[in-house]
Amino acid sequence: MPLTNHFSESQMFPNGTGAGIVLEAVDLCMTFEEGGGNKLEILKNINLTVKTGEKVAIVGASGSGKSTLLHLLGGLDKPTSGQVFINEEDMVRMSEKKRCRVRNNYMGFVYQFHHLLAEFTAEENVAMPALVRGTSPAQALNKAGMLLDKVGMTRRVKHKPAELSGGERQRAAIARAVINEPRCICADEPTGNLDKATAEQVVQVLLRLNKEFATSLIVVTHDMELARKMDTIYSIDNGQLKAL
Repeated sequence: MPLTNHFSESQMFPNGTGAGIVLEAVDLCMTFEEGGGNKLEILKNINLTVKTGEKVAIVGASGSGKSTLLHLLGGLDKPTSGQVFINEEDMVRMSEKKRCRVRNNYMGFVYQFHHLLAEFTAEENVAMPALVRGTSPAQALNKAGMLLDKVGMTRRVKHKPAELSGGERQRAAIARAVINEPRCICADEPTGNLDKATAEQVVQVLLRLNKEFATSLIVVTHDMELARKMDTIYSIDNGQLKAL
């Protein structure tokens, strides 16, 4: 979909495509306390490097730690030990306030459930992260409208989530994830609630945005067909990450 005449693509994403490493995990471990003082080791010495524009899939059985790892990589949780560097900043050692700011600046998130706010339109939902960042309402809504156009929702910008199909909600969630020009998108089962045809449409939106803006993509999925569309596939087994 073409952009409107208000902004060029470079103006929408002034950070450019960049180069080098976007995200790096070093010796990540995650342990949970169980009843009786027992410890459950979910992740063991995970090391992972994600380059600019790279597409990475993480697969594994239910309960293997895929979502836990994604949350650590996105700075949503802190590991028991190890480090996570996003844009060369150590997410583990910084304050919660700074971690929130770094997430807002450099990361985008897409989940199995869209998490759109029911009382707001698609355009308003997409604009939210930009508003949190301090962008003026007029600019945020303008950019949100252009991104919704780009994901094929030109005529749905004023509709609320209840008025959208499952695929439309997920496309709006993807537009929301990229509005702050993130260097990396973390997607947790982004097609898990969709039928096959709709899921393929959503995947194509993700792949197109990845290609156009060189935004790195980390996808946790049970769907090997989706995983095979990525550049690299990793599997989590017994708490360890292995390249397939």
